[in-house]
Amino acid sequence: MHNEYMRKNKAIGLMSGTSVDSIDAAVVDIEESDNSVSVKQITGIAFSIPRAVRSSIFALFEDSKGSLRNLVIMNTVLGELFAEATEHLLRCTSLEPEDITVIGSHGQTIYHLSEKVECCGRGVRGSLQIGEGSIIARKTGIPTVTDFRPGDIAAGGSGAPLVPFFDLILSKEMGYNTAFQNIGGIGNVTFIEKQGGRPIAFDTGPGNMIVDYLASEYSGGQLQYDKDGKIGREGRVREDLLGEWMHHPFFLKPPPRSTGREEFGSEFFNTYLKGVEINSDLVRTAEEFTVRTIVGSYRKHLSGKPSTLIVTGGGAHNPVIMNSLKKELKECRILTGDEAGISTDYKEAAAFALLGYFAYRKRVNNVPDATGAEGEAVMGKLSLP
Repeated sequence: MHNEYMRKNKAIGLMSGTSVDSIDAAVVDIEESDNSVSVKQITGIAFSIPRAVRSSIFALFEDSKGSLRNLVIMNTVLGELFAEATEHLLRCTSLEPEDITVIGSHGQTIYHLSEKVECCGRGVRGSLQIGEGSIIARKTGIPTVTDFRPGDIAAGGSGAPLVPFFDLILSKEMGYNTAFQNIGGIGNVTFIEKQGGRPIAFDTGPGNMIVDYLASEYSGGQLQYDKDGKIGREGRVREDLLGEWMHHPFFLKPPPRSTGREEFGSEFFNTYLKGVEINSDLVRTAEEFTVRTIVGSYRKHLSGKPSTLIVTGGGAHNPVIMNSLKKELKECRILTGDEAGISTDYKEAAAFALLGYFAYRKRVNNVPDATGAEGEAVMGKLSLP
């Protein structure tokens, strides 16, 4: 007789990425038994971030004058916006707050130090995500888990990447020897070659971050990204620039490794793009840079060749990037998340729903093999309504 206990819960995940154009919100069903956990996504939405708020966040990235005051203000403003995104999602799904067990909110990363720095005689790492959890919990009436990365950092890790925790569950459903590649602002991969094998997970390098910046500059601010690869298709790859970019110090680091705007934001532009004319060739070169850093990372750091590659994030919608990936990885079956039954756009939000649920249940939710942590940790801080 089958007596295995099954627990069913709904959780909401919230995420704002490096582009700061919207808050991704997803509600998922989490089914948990004594021996397994599965996640089924119900609905995801993109909740727009007002232009004035986006400008203020980008000013924080550059550590501009008055940034400390602005940081305090934006922590509150984003908390309110994340709460509003949740309320909108509930209306779209006809769910009530009492239907939701917990919210897991990644927040908005402002600064991330993946490598130790010396400070006051100590070697320390740090990471800051804002979007006050107490405000989200109070306004929605739902327990909210935020601030995930410090839990892993306290355990000796770099605090990123975090989505591999979700990918490990997907691997059991999708089959092993599958690589999960997200192409958001930054690219990251998770790969398990065989059952019982140790996961390999790390940031591959820039995803859409450089492409988005160049598309915006090329269009005079009219575009936030290269929609459908239209600009890139008109250009050609500048191998001279691409060769320089591929020598960026980040690519010398072995996994576990993570990166962000600190390495591929304004510092990259000032070092590698200063005085270079921004045209369609440059956009196409940036798209190829994304592809070659992914492919190069696989060949250098994965334990084997993936038989299947599932691509999520904004880069999965760019045919220039996807066609180039298929050309470089002919031996691999390449699918978008939607084609594989995983949301292309809201996978990361769904991942934070799961991370928040595990934190709420006081259960381990980090992957030391991905972050370099010395051991397991329960990541996240709980705010109650």
